[in-house]
Amino acid sequence: MKGTADRLAVALDVHELTRPGGILDQLDALLPEQVTDPTTGGTSGQKTTGSPAPWHAEAAAVLVTIHEEARRLEASLRREVTGRLGRRRGGSDGNTREALAAIVNLTEAVCEDEVKRAARIVARWVTSARQIRDIDQADRWEPLPRLPGHLPPACDWCSTYSLRMNRRTGEVRCTNHRCTDEEGRRPYARILAGSYSGQTSLVWQDSRSVVYVTEEPAA
Repeated sequence: MKGTADRLAVALDVHELTRPGGILDQLDALLPEQVTDPTTGGTSGQKTTGSPAPWHAEAAAVLVTIHEEARRLEASLRREVTGRLGRRRGGSDGNTREALAAIVNLTEAVCEDEVKRAARIVARWVTSARQIRDIDQADRWEPLPRLPGHLPPACDWCSTYSLRMNRRTGEVRCTNHRCTDEEGRRPYARILAGSYSGQTSLVWQDSRSVVYVTEEPAA
């Protein structure tokens, strides 16, 4: 099951990179933009003329990393499958996209450890791109809301107050790096409200539901 989940993660992240209007297209669009404030990464919205410099340094660095590491990852996975590195791809954007598609296909034929490694590398590319201010799609993990004067809810597995939530997705995770569930996974949940009661609960990956109170009861 773990290998299947990691293969799916690779496929989803590669789709996010290569789909029309996806991360690669957004990075390409940012390259010729002038950064008006280097401390924030904000662009002027004006294309540069003449010399291509100054480019958007953040976008350029992430894009170069994806181009280079995609070829390396494809070659290493291909060696696991065939015993050979295979032909080195050229430096075009089209070749990068072909390398990414090949990575998805190759994960179907390698061991779980290699799939996990590939999933980790591809996820890092996506996260790095989303952290660029002019893309600004980064997952923001923050402490759970709590009642004034009360402690936040504790993790059901490690009993620490290490839960963090992603407001964009509604996902909750335990950030204690030593905390795992019975299957060795990092605990995660979603905050859901009951259709009829309106009661808010944390629903964990094993379907366990824990009532989560964020408001004082009405008098």
